[in-house]
Amino acid sequence: VSTQSTGVRLYARYKMVGPARPALQALTEGVSDVIPRSRLAGLTAEDLRLILNGSGEISVELLKQITQFNNESGPANENPEKMTRFKKWFWSIVERMSATEKQELVYFWTSSPALPATEEAFQPVPSVTIRPSSDHQLPTANTCISRLYIPSYSSKSILKSKLLIAIKTEGFGFV
Repeated sequence: VSTQSTGVRLYARYKMVGPARPALQALTEGVSDVIPRSRLAGLTAEDLRLILNGSGEISVELLKQITQFNNESGPANENPEKMTRFKKWFWSIVERMSATEKQELVYFWTSSPALPATEEAFQPVPSVTIRPSSDHQLPTANTCISRLYIPSYSSKSILKSKLLIAIKTEGFGFV
């Protein structure tokens, strides 16, 4: 490496980092208040991005493993087959969604366009509450607790169309 290229690199660093040094130092101190520096040692920029932003690829299998379902569609234990059928419909629809639709669903559900990097990072755990039957209502979400509220629709096609309408309508559906 020539002396000239070293000089150019040092000058560029001075111009880009120098003015931001106080802000970068404050950011470093703030992060260190929450996460011990020893826990960050050895992390690459990509590791840190994943920890902070999660994974942009939506793993339906991971969602299936951790999602809890609640049935508020009628009297307790009225029809266990109804819950089983709903879960099959729901996951079948989600599995067939495009990558963009999966991100829209997760955003609608949790207010984050990505899943956490680890299973342990899901706080709160995503849940789906099945509401009483109504083919006229759209699903809603309480993003603070990562909960979807979905009416017990009469068919899989209605579930699919209502879910897609809800996730594509920005600013709608938050309870």
